[in-house]
Amino acid sequence: MLPVVALSLLLAPGGDPVGPKVYQPVYVPTDAPFGYIYQPSYDVQLAPRGTARLYQPKAGDVLLMSDTTLFWTALYRFALSGRPGHSGIVVTMPDGKLGVLEAGFSDTTWTRITPLDYRLALFPGTVWVRERRVPLTPEQDARLTAFARAVENKPYAIGRFVLQVTPFSGRGLLRTAFASGPRGPGNRLFCAEAITESAAFAGLIDPRTTRPGATYPQDLFYDRARNPYIDRHPPLLEGWEPPAQWTPLAGWSVKGRFVPRPPLPWPGGPADIVHPIYGEPNQPPAPVVVGHVAGELRPVALVQQRPERLGLLDRPPLFPRRRP
Repeated sequence: MLPVVALSLLLAPGGDPVGPKVYQPVYVPTDAPFGYIYQPSYDVQLAPRGTARLYQPKAGDVLLMSDTTLFWTALYRFALSGRPGHSGIVVTMPDGKLGVLEAGFSDTTWTRITPLDYRLALFPGTVWVRERRVPLTPEQDARLTAFARAVENKPYAIGRFVLQVTPFSGRGLLRTAFASGPRGPGNRLFCAEAITESAAFAGLIDPRTTRPGATYPQDLFYDRARNPYIDRHPPLLEGWEPPAQWTPLAGWSVKGRFVPRPPLPWPGGPADIVHPIYGEPNQPPAPVVVGHVAGELRPVALVQQRPERLGLLDRPPLFPRRRP
């Protein structure tokens, strides 16, 4: 097991966590800054299901994301999990706008809050949205924001995440039932922990049955898990809709890396040009609208033609079984 841990640390992401490779310019559609979502489905296959509808985000929505680096993919494989391998939760930022709380932002080892429209346009892979069935109360919204502010700009809990591939993990056939529950704000987190910890703190899920340190993004996607305890106590089952694939424009169905970015031509309709503008040294830049494009006269529909091949661990083996 030690060679696995050593390999994981060797593959850990590096580079400038606030540099231009992490924060890139994007196009944000003017008429639909938060894009669209297709019909919900517990399926990670990329496909335009049904008619896309305008995504109207709310605080508490959960984003499940798939397109991680070799480092994160390797760790989740060692931990017997698969796609999706990343997650974030929509929060109300101090200025009243919506952002995404995300531990491990853009394959860095940092926890960030990023404006939602920019983050959706920036992600290079596939995004699914689990919408809240009931909007948050003002108190829940305030507590979710307070949690996000308490963990913003903290380092990723990479040491505890690496423990997921060792016997010291809280995820096991018997261990999870006795593992620790939510610890509250102010601690280092890995990505799925940020979801379950913040949701428990805001009163959205039951802290008595929540096991943040033993929950993976795939568990949050399927409401099923290889772990028996998590499978019996899926955190998002009652309060969130099933996952719906997100797209910047209706009719599109491609990974984010295939969506053109400035200065390349924009094949959709009218869009704002958003650039990251730097302020204080060593701090994340602020995404700012710096221009506008009319887009193509006849928008091009970007659709991936070849179905993705799913790995053995990309679907929980218990998924076909009905929950009693």
